Amino acid sequence: MLDRFDLEILAAAQEDARIPMAKLAARVGLSAPACYRRLRALRTQGVIEREIALVEPRTMGWPVTMIVLVTLETDRGHALDEVVGRLRQAREVTDIWYVTGEHDLVLHVAARDMTSYDDFARRVLHAEAHVRSFRTLVIMNAAKRAAALPPAGSASA
Repeated sequence: MLDRFDLEILAAAQEDARIPMAKLAARVGLSAPACYRRLRALRTQGVIEREIALVEPRTMGWPVTMIVLVTLETDRGHALDEVVGRLRQAREVTDIWYVTGEHDLVLHVAARDMTSYDDFARRVLHAEAHVRSFRTLVIMNAAKRAAALPPAGSASA
């Protein structure tokens, strides 16, 4: 069970995974060695899934990003697993969410331009027998990206 120190450490790590241990210790009110032990335990337990660098997509050659809403013929077992498995292999797909509601999957897709997105759609989505339909929303501006999650009981800003 996570205590308030763990939650504060997680909040700080989400903002800056490379925060110096002394600064983290001062922020949460523990010693640096205690913070280090807790952080290592949170990684080992899988509470911290991974630590990544958040890079501007244009820098990596992917200036166009989309949200794609996918409706499957059926979202039962093997069909869903097959579709998700193929989507995981597509390098343009950065995130996949299985959701409730009108659509079955929500994808975050990156492309070099609209022509390359069309190629992706034909190669991956149109070619997939289990995909009934999909709807593409082009992201005009990322007003907020990869926001850290505060502890559930904390006051909102």
